[in-house]
Amino acid sequence: MPGDFRRAPPLTILGLAIASIHPQPASLMFVNKTKLPHVLLPEHYSSPTQHELELEGLFRPQWHWVGSLHDAREDGDFFTRELLGVPILVRNHQGAYHCYLNVCPHRHSTLSSERSGNCPTLKCQYHGWEFDVDGSSGRIPDAKHFRPMSGGPECLKKFSVAVHGPLIFVSLEPSCPSLPDQFQPFDEVSSEFPGDRWAHAETWHYDFPANWKVVAENTVESYHLESVHTDSFRFEPEDEIEHEIHEGGTIMRATIHATPRARQFARWVTSQLHPGCSPQYRMHHLFPHLFLMRTDAMLQAMTLMPTSATSCRATVSVFTLRREYETPWSRLLTRFWGRIKTSAVKKILAEDASLYPGIQTGMEHSPFKGCVSTREELVHAFQHHVSQKCGLSIEPDRAAATSVEELSQ
Repeated sequence: MPGDFRRAPPLTILGLAIASIHPQPASLMFVNKTKLPHVLLPEHYSSPTQHELELEGLFRPQWHWVGSLHDAREDGDFFTRELLGVPILVRNHQGAYHCYLNVCPHRHSTLSSERSGNCPTLKCQYHGWEFDVDGSSGRIPDAKHFRPMSGGPECLKKFSVAVHGPLIFVSLEPSCPSLPDQFQPFDEVSSEFPGDRWAHAETWHYDFPANWKVVAENTVESYHLESVHTDSFRFEPEDEIEHEIHEGGTIMRATIHATPRARQFARWVTSQLHPGCSPQYRMHHLFPHLFLMRTDAMLQAMTLMPTSATSCRATVSVFTLRREYETPWSRLLTRFWGRIKTSAVKKILAEDASLYPGIQTGMEHSPFKGCVSTREELVHAFQHHVSQKCGLSIEPDRAAATSVEELSQ
């Protein structure tokens, strides 16, 4: 990690307020020394107006993870998605990836209604219009009946696409900063190895009856682990968890609790795939909705997309490392480790999912202001980002530190 990270100095009440409003990069343990205010109001988790503000202020200007190299490995492979209500088609053309609006300029049909497939040419399913890689119209059946043709309106609309590690990203906004710029300083977790070193284990989806921020906040804090994930997921020791807070996201590092036998087995598997892989758990949250988790030879990616003011969809993928020079044995081991990791991730996420309906109900009826512990300071940083990007006015007693009497409790 960059060498300018330093232990955060003790914060006064005024200093805490400043750190809350302008988070600074820091590492080694927690950044804040006292509890923090809950920046967002309970109604911000169910308000249709807030939902629209977040779509415009948080989501549309972002790069979005839409798939992986596994989804379009060969020349001509494509997959379709809906991104913030916009139908898109991503296609592999001679090893490069291109993204198009999945709408034909002729009679407005989607180019393809298939979830994925392979086609030697980019062609509309309705009347067979073909398009070149730059989106311009190519072969048109019975073209003489369309003369004169300007070549302008008959072009497909393209969107920016970028690849990072095994992940494919799309931006709907031409003015969006480049993906490498947006990924700093979070890219090490997924760019440590070339994209083709990561074998895809599984991708799945969850539809949660809760605001997307409920899921995001639960993902970045460790305070609930002892009561919710008693047997499946805990850190040790708790007072050695490391937090970093940056303008574009947060990072958590921790040691996962495991029996000596399980730890020894994981070290052996890792040594077979890539010696020296760190067993440390690293969770990188790129604001607002992308989460990248690394431990030993596993990479987990999760993205959250709001589907309404009180519901969201999570997409989760698990990848495991291939050996640099593969053998039949190493391929088998990669698949086996992928199944083990996928099973563990699904168990943890299922335990979290059981809580979301109750949290959402509580949000919609809560008369309380709420508070955030130092162990939950990544929640506070996330809430501040949401508030800032949506132009919310933060009440003074929420933006500043709590009173001296509260801090002494």
